[in-house]
Amino acid sequence: MRVFKICSDALRKLQWRRGLRAGVAVSAAMLVCHLLGRPMGWAALGGFEAILVDNGGPYRSRLTTMGTLMLGGAIACVLGAVSSTPLALAFVVTAAFCFAITYARVISQQLASTSVIVLVLYFAGYGGSDHTLAGAAQNALQFVLGGAWAAALSLVLWPVDPFRPARLAVAECFTVLAGFTAGIEVAAPQGEAREATRLRTHEFQRTMRITIEAARRALETTAARATSRTVRARNLTVLLETADMLFPETTRWAELAEGAEDAVTQEALRDSFQWLSRAEKAVSVGLQHQPPDGGASFAPEGSHSLEHVRGRAAMISSYDLSGSGVLRHLASGERDALQNIEIAFEAVRAVWSGVEIRAGGAAQRWAGLAKRDATATMQPGWTDGLIANWTLNSVMMRHALRLAVVGGIDVLLMRTVHVSHGSWLAMTSIIVLQPYGSGTLRKSVERVGGTIAGGVLAAMLAAAIHSQIGIIAVITVTSVLTLATYAVNYAWFSFFLTPTFVLMSLPHLRDWHVAGVRMGMTAMGAFVAVVAMRVLWPEREQMHLGRLLARGAAADAAYVRAMLRFWKLPEGERRAADRELMAPARRICGLAINDAEETVDRLMLEPSFGRWTASGPDARDVNTQALTFVTYLRRLARSVTTLEAVGVANEVAVARAEAVATRLETLSAAIVEGNVVATKPSIEAAPIESVTGIAEQQMRRMERQVDVMERAALALAQGGS
Repeated sequence: MRVFKICSDALRKLQWRRGLRAGVAVSAAMLVCHLLGRPMGWAALGGFEAILVDNGGPYRSRLTTMGTLMLGGAIACVLGAVSSTPLALAFVVTAAFCFAITYARVISQQLASTSVIVLVLYFAGYGGSDHTLAGAAQNALQFVLGGAWAAALSLVLWPVDPFRPARLAVAECFTVLAGFTAGIEVAAPQGEAREATRLRTHEFQRTMRITIEAARRALETTAARATSRTVRARNLTVLLETADMLFPETTRWAELAEGAEDAVTQEALRDSFQWLSRAEKAVSVGLQHQPPDGGASFAPEGSHSLEHVRGRAAMISSYDLSGSGVLRHLASGERDALQNIEIAFEAVRAVWSGVEIRAGGAAQRWAGLAKRDATATMQPGWTDGLIANWTLNSVMMRHALRLAVVGGIDVLLMRTVHVSHGSWLAMTSIIVLQPYGSGTLRKSVERVGGTIAGGVLAAMLAAAIHSQIGIIAVITVTSVLTLATYAVNYAWFSFFLTPTFVLMSLPHLRDWHVAGVRMGMTAMGAFVAVVAMRVLWPEREQMHLGRLLARGAAADAAYVRAMLRFWKLPEGERRAADRELMAPARRICGLAINDAEETVDRLMLEPSFGRWTASGPDARDVNTQALTFVTYLRRLARSVTTLEAVGVANEVAVARAEAVATRLETLSAAIVEGNVVATKPSIEAAPIESVTGIAEQQMRRMERQVDVMERAALALAQGGS
């Protein structure tokens, strides 16, 4: 049963709709070319690559991305074909084109999404058999027609809801919230159970921040001009903001659960968690699929509102608040959560009905968001990215230079090996070469492994198929599987990609030797990419680790100072301040910590990481200390989130929080300057039993967490020296 579940989960993750569109686009293009007696390769390539870059979203952004591919691909095809001789010209043009297209990634998301494929098309033109201007133009025209057909299929003949990606992305936020809330342990954990609970909370915070940012990007790229679509966009924005408000509330509840000791409080907590999880799940399901009643169940008199809003309001009013301090904090938190759930229900109803309650909580929240957005700073222009990255300190500048050198070397190697389809060597180098060493190595291994396995299958298929119609049928199937696995597993993508392009490139039927050429050129191209990353401006994550850790510490310090400003506000202004002051600080903090965690994850893939230690008895393992630092960055942010709600702004508490912020700022500056020194712990370690009150527990946790981070930073400095 477990094996069946794993297989079924894997099948559900495959992007079948995208794969089927690719199969239809490629097979139709090849059939038309076959009936017209024209070569099938370039038209099929256009259809395949256009579907590959179509990542969903609004029609405008999808069309712009596919249009960028068609224009850039046509130019690349012609330029690669006509600049193949003499060798000196080919080397210079190739290097310049690789640099220009790669560096152009900083201009827009469309160029970033298509740059690698444009370079692949350049080498496809370079390695083709026709190097005349007329022949290259004809190939480019076929590519554009194939891409246009795929675009028409995706946007007109097989349309999708333009808000579907954003709607599902927002729904995923509530799914993550509901899953975590339902699994919160109420009984105070001890030992390994306590650590497991903290790791689960840590992973929830990381996943939730990533999910929220993905939903934010999906909303930002969704055009909303017509009236009905404006209502939908506005209410999806409100739902995303509501998820962001429930995020810290859920974290605070998890902290409260650790302090619950009496049976009455524990039972109240369990009941609250189950209520909130069910309400969040209702929002998620209501966004994923249109309710049969058109959203009426989320109306004030609807079934969802009666169950999760009115019923819960009556339950909260019945709490006995004379005893447990935890229960008092829970009741306050539940009132805030109840208001957020009510706003979310209003917004879900508006998403499907297109009608808003103009005086409702969702409308008020949107008004606050619109006011905040109106005062936000303008986004930088496209020239700002070009200017800002025009330095060797820029990762993208170094990557563009590295690709330019690799492109030139690939041209020399293609002239040296003198085999047909030598362009596969250059294509592999361009595809697997990533801005960082660990990513290049990982993608190279997956590409080579998948290509060798797929090459064996391609050779068997090529030897067994006797007709062009059979070739088209098999390519249709492998195209579907290739695009279905693209975002799931790169090795499987490479496996199905190999027979697709081997069969598409057969000079004549049953020429199975082409599969061997594909395997050999792929291995050589991956080798070039790995060597280039090791030799040309090697991007080792250690170079960026200190900067990212320092930024995380500074973000935590800013979060503490935001909490101090929040404490000084009157009760009547705190609800708006939580959205206007604390939410942005919390977001910046979460993003900075995510960046540091992802860097450590990539570091662990580099063979030398974990052995970069100092000599002598004080040598420390960099791997362990880096993980420790980022873990306590996350824990400290969680403590601030809880302390924001339960803390009291008396003179002693403010002074201690100020000291924590100052120490974090000092630590951040010391990491950047490379002069971290040993410091004396701020307080003596005290057993948790001796600490009274939730606020005092969180304050002491913060102080101990900073102590640990200072020791970890010192060990990192000693290990890197």
